[in-house]
Amino acid sequence: MPLVANPVLTTRNPATGAEVGRVPITPPDALGAVVERARGAQATWGETPWTVRRRALDRFRRIVSRDARKWANWIRDEIGKPAVEAMAGDVVPTLDALRWTVKRAGPALADERIGPSWQRWQLMPAGRLRWRPYGVVGIIGTWNYPLFLNAAPIAQALAAGNAVVWKPSEWAVGAGERLQRSLEEAEFPAGLVQAVQGGGEVGRALVESNIDKAVFTGGVETGRRVLSTLGARGIPAVVELSGFDPAIVLPDAPLAETARAILWAAFVGCGQTCVAVKRVYVVGDPDPWIATFAELIQSLKVGDPADPGIDVGPMISEQARDRFEGLIRSAVEAGARVVVGGERLERPGSFHAPTLLEADSPDPERALEGVFGPVLLARGVADVEEAIAAANQGAMALAASVWGRDRRAARRVARRVQAGMVCVNEAVTPAASASAPFGGFRASGYGRTHGKLGLREFVAPQVAFERRAGGVRPHLFPYGDGALVGKFLKLYRRVFHPRRIKGG
Repeated sequence: MPLVANPVLTTRNPATGAEVGRVPITPPDALGAVVERARGAQATWGETPWTVRRRALDRFRRIVSRDARKWANWIRDEIGKPAVEAMAGDVVPTLDALRWTVKRAGPALADERIGPSWQRWQLMPAGRLRWRPYGVVGIIGTWNYPLFLNAAPIAQALAAGNAVVWKPSEWAVGAGERLQRSLEEAEFPAGLVQAVQGGGEVGRALVESNIDKAVFTGGVETGRRVLSTLGARGIPAVVELSGFDPAIVLPDAPLAETARAILWAAFVGCGQTCVAVKRVYVVGDPDPWIATFAELIQSLKVGDPADPGIDVGPMISEQARDRFEGLIRSAVEAGARVVVGGERLERPGSFHAPTLLEADSPDPERALEGVFGPVLLARGVADVEEAIAAANQGAMALAASVWGRDRRAARRVARRVQAGMVCVNEAVTPAASASAPFGGFRASGYGRTHGKLGLREFVAPQVAFERRAGGVRPHLFPYGDGALVGKFLKLYRRVFHPRRIKGG
């Protein structure tokens, strides 16, 4: 755990141990008052015209853009990523997501007319579909993309007219504090968006508070506890609970180019990425692929991301490394063979060698499921059918990829893979799309973030019908002798000429 002393939470650079962030812990019993303050601000914000909300969101976007280079260095030092990864995978996607929200949220949340169409024969009135904010949204933040995975949903919740109370991860309190300062600089109404700091106890207090919807990103076990608490009170949620992502390599996939792409998708962010490739199914002989993966892994430079030329940084903490090592041991005990890596690096910081495992059966995969760190497991399969079955095995279904020259063939395979995002000759990068909805199936969670569907997670649909006062209405009392039953059916059949059904 980060160091907790009295009411202070501290984070340290996972490569050097230097202090990076220090914040006061929010008392859990203060959450009720925080949420009620947010609710008071939301009452006005929810009725504020979109043009006004848009200006505040655009100010927020420009503030993040102004500090973009600083953000890359802050993320490098607190999370342990190379600055290029922080910029390309966290900062720029955040700016793009904020730009999408500023430009697209207004039209996406505009009222829609629902005409009676053929139902006018039933004297059905016209209606309007409106999108109403939930009220107060509680967000439990994550650490591995501390800007993108927090700023984007906060912005969409605010764009939709909600207030936000959010808890940064205890592993990224410095990033959380800076993000909250940026939101305050953007001059949103007082109390509308508030950060609370702390560990699991503060997170539980937020989930148990009087919020109207929740967003949680994190591990499966914690996510299930959160959902259980929310479900008991009927509070809806969007949850993203990580993945165990497969890559299917078809026989015609170009070896060198595909291996490099998969390797990057496996070890970007030190493998601490929810959509990182974790298991590879090679249709045919796996030996050339395993040899190429091993050669590429051995060329990676592991170290302090502040040093030049570093490809892979540390894991977020020693505790995370310990859990990772335990899963690697379990996979080996289940029959996996360590080809490269497989051990921690004996140096200051929470470093672990990028690891390649080879398997001959599904048993090691089952032992490794849910792993979050720098590992890639490869297995040869006899044919495409076996590869699809292997990819669809297990509880998680967040993202997947298929690789091959014949894109039509690869596309046919991709259609049969069960995952919230499926790529052909691509992986990881599309998860940052500002327009595409992102989320998983089964144990990987439900609900979506990003794009129009993600935005609409923060509003409840409301349909409003109306007609002229004193106008004609159907079905009024008294019903009389029941003759209306036959008249309605006769009218319907006359208008739509349905085919006669024998015995009808």
